[in-house]
Amino acid sequence: MTISLSSKSRRIVVLNRWSDDFAAYHRYIDHAVHDVAYVCTPHAAAALRASRIIHIEQLPDFGDEDALHAAVRACSSALGGIDRLVALSEFDLMAAARLRNSFSIPGDLPDAVVRFRDKAVMKYAVVTAGLRAPRFAALENPTSPDADPIDTMRFPLIVKPRTGAASVGVRRVDTEAQFNALLPTLPLVEYECEEYIEGTIYHVDGFVVDGAFVIARASRYINTCLEFAQGKPLGSVMLDPGPLNDALLAFADASLRALALVNGPFHLEIIRGPDALYFLEIGARVGGGEIPFLFRDLYGIDLFALWVAQQSGDEACFAEQTRAAFAASTLRARGGFLMLPEPVGKVFVGAQLPQGIAALYETILPKQHHVFDGAGGYDTILARFRYRGASEHEIAVAIYATLRDFRFTLAEVATLATFEKGTRHDPN
Repeated sequence: MTISLSSKSRRIVVLNRWSDDFAAYHRYIDHAVHDVAYVCTPHAAAALRASRIIHIEQLPDFGDEDALHAAVRACSSALGGIDRLVALSEFDLMAAARLRNSFSIPGDLPDAVVRFRDKAVMKYAVVTAGLRAPRFAALENPTSPDADPIDTMRFPLIVKPRTGAASVGVRRVDTEAQFNALLPTLPLVEYECEEYIEGTIYHVDGFVVDGAFVIARASRYINTCLEFAQGKPLGSVMLDPGPLNDALLAFADASLRALALVNGPFHLEIIRGPDALYFLEIGARVGGGEIPFLFRDLYGIDLFALWVAQQSGDEACFAEQTRAAFAASTLRARGGFLMLPEPVGKVFVGAQLPQGIAALYETILPKQHHVFDGAGGYDTILARFRYRGASEHEIAVAIYATLRDFRFTLAEVATLATFEKGTRHDPN
């Protein structure tokens, strides 16, 4: 790979919707060297920690793109122009692409980003390249030649927002009657449907430079993201080297080539069906939940730092971090995570952590008396656990032991009357 070195000062605008540690952009951008402006929600603005910020624009949310455009224009005026635009949330990638287009800023543009945001577009691209994906159709145009006729699909069907994330709005439909009843309730232009493929779901996460893996890891889900949204635990275990791991990485490489991702992070989900591997969906972003923390803790690699260096045009930093990630890719450590969903409407009182699980190295619990309101996503939930060890088996055993032994106490919001509840979840 060839990366030229440059550390000249740049005028950078950051779109930030995060109000937690993810908003610590001063770790990634030298605000003393570069002129940096931010567009933030009010809570996100309060989370910024850089000592030198040229300008801040605040918006109630980023859903109004006209207001977002005006805010970026105000930043441009304060900076005297914009050299780079940084956006890390999956929900902001398309808006950022359109802003780059409008303000002539280098970086990912809409025709590239749409392949990683629109689930119908991405599936058509990988199928055209000869990879397998579930039979699918965009609901706004179910007779499109780019898709399969709905009346030829087998139930169950999965109906999902074309640009959604974290399984929000995803539904499983088991019969034609259910499907016909659901359709009138949906904005069809925003949805697609696909055949349900029975099988284990895997994810591959990493970073590519010049079209080649710098670092990549394949993992097996315990339960699914959709089941997590429905109240079941979600776990993940990194695979040992071997034929399955190699096959998943090869499938990921072929998928990225089909979608023309040359530089950047990715989170790809793959189904191992009864007859083959199937493409499920992909994001040109850092994986969510505990994934970035595992890369940091196991391999010393901050995927967000890599991504910010790429987006901000800091070629010297990007080259240095790329070399470090490539070197770390040979490390054999394996890890995994477990996330327990929010018990919505309850209050967290306390927990008893499982003992004697050597692979469990980090537990994140909510603050005492935290009220679960359903807005926790993958972060402020009942519990998050991280694991590291020498093998896939060791990590899996540790996750199931945690599911068996973790205990917690909740209270009702209205009465604060506590009750003890175990977590003897059926992981299947």
